[in-house]
Amino acid sequence: MSRHERGSVLVEAAFALPLMIILLLGILLYGGWLMTAHSLQQAANDAARAAVAGMTATERRALVDESVNASRPSFPLPGAQTIGVAANSNSGYYTVTLTYNLSNAPFFSAAIFPMPAAQIQRSAVVRIAS
Repeated sequence: MSRHERGSVLVEAAFALPLMIILLLGILLYGGWLMTAHSLQQAANDAARAAVAGMTATERRALVDESVNASRPSFPLPGAQTIGVAANSNSGYYTVTLTYNLSNAPFFSAAIFPMPAAQIQRSAVVRIAS
């Protein structure tokens, strides 16, 4: 390998390395967002299924809160204590809606490219006996 070829490898690496780093960072950030969204959907599903066991609206809400609290440690990002929980009953169906705000997550605020919504909202609906 001559001297000139070694210099060209360095120049090529100088162009390719920043692009590779940005690509890998994008994969990590979007993967983290998707994993968080999936975890939130699973928590909503579990909470809605738990609500079926309640006989009254108060019992159902307590079961939903208990289920969401039990799922908090499984979230991939810190700050799962800020999950907003809404639950309502309408025409024999019970809806659980969870909201998770990622705007304060340092992992996402450091992104140098556009990211999906900073607030993730997921819902689950189950049929309850009237």
